[in-house]
Amino acid sequence: MNYMEQSRREQLYHSLLDDDSLFQWLLHPTDETNIYWNQIMQKDIEKKEIIQELKTIVKGIKVVEEGLSEETKKEVWQKIETSLQGKRTSFRLPYFLRYAAMFCLVAGGSIYFFTHTKQEAEKVIDYQSFIADTSAIDRASGNVTVILANQEKIEIEEANADLRVDANGRMSVNAKLIETTPDNSETSLLQLVVPYGKTGSLELSDGSKVWVNSGSRVIYPCVFAGNKREIFIDGEAYLEVARNEKKPFIVKTDLLEISVLGTSFNISGYKSDDNQTIVLAEGSVSIKEMKEKTTRIIEPNQKYTLEKQSHTTEVQQVDIFDYICWKYGFLSFKNEKLSAVLKKIERYYNVRIDHDASAIDRTTVSGKLDLKEDIRETFRIISITAPIEYEIQNGEIKINVKP
Repeated sequence: MNYMEQSRREQLYHSLLDDDSLFQWLLHPTDETNIYWNQIMQKDIEKKEIIQELKTIVKGIKVVEEGLSEETKKEVWQKIETSLQGKRTSFRLPYFLRYAAMFCLVAGGSIYFFTHTKQEAEKVIDYQSFIADTSAIDRASGNVTVILANQEKIEIEEANADLRVDANGRMSVNAKLIETTPDNSETSLLQLVVPYGKTGSLELSDGSKVWVNSGSRVIYPCVFAGNKREIFIDGEAYLEVARNEKKPFIVKTDLLEISVLGTSFNISGYKSDDNQTIVLAEGSVSIKEMKEKTTRIIEPNQKYTLEKQSHTTEVQQVDIFDYICWKYGFLSFKNEKLSAVLKKIERYYNVRIDHDASAIDRTTVSGKLDLKEDIRETFRIISITAPIEYEIQNGEIKINVKP
């Protein structure tokens, strides 16, 4: 190995040994950190070799919960020194001591680390009770509503609701600053409620963006405190998550928990639907089914489906556009049950559609709908591709399947 190669490899050792998150992963791996470090190793073979060396060393050391003894510390660094011999020319003592102190803090080691981790694990929010406490929201106004932690409501009358929260917790709606006092405590949650007939968008304090479909609710903190970013979604949303490997992003529904580091995906979890779906556009996500405690990782252009009644799951390849085009004002469907299409139309236009469920369920349709069109034009187009007759009176639509 020449001098340049030795120097580069030494720099890699320095950067990896100085990364607290690496040792947290080696000692306490989670689904999301497994995804992150596996991606790192796939992209860089040399890093992979060094990480595997460190992993072997860490596994070979007996770590006690109350901390590393002086004898164990000495064993750690003897093994690292032996491993590094022949791969670099020198390892200065100040660096050595620095890493020893860092390792002592991170490795299952420090009382603070275990206590802190335990406390974080215990902070579980009962979102269902939270929703029940605010379920009497008046959706008759037809306005997108923000509910603050003190239950104060802010109604947005404009047709498009663009909500943003900056890193300090200050909130603006359609570029206009809202005069509220930010509550930066971890347990103080806000809600964005989007009624039928409307859509909205939300930029969170970390820069992550959420497009919220009709008839949906997002529960989120004013700022993300602690060691994770967590929100709850009831309904449908498309997310572009800002990457932060040291603070994983978690999306919860009543049935699923989705863990990501930085990615884009669509989630549909309406209570009235027969299933919940995750469709991935970029990156990777880990999906945990809460009842069965099973975990699945999906890749771009894959759709994960959880059937509510049977609790069975399925992963299939899909065209991602069919599942995210709603945020551009379109519906695209291929051999989809007409009943599912009508349910989406009800939400988007805030109308009631009367139909024979059994007959509609047996009918499938394909095509694209421009939701910016008048609802009469929407049903005219549907009637061209599906064997239906329709009648619109007083804001209610009646559908019959042709014999």
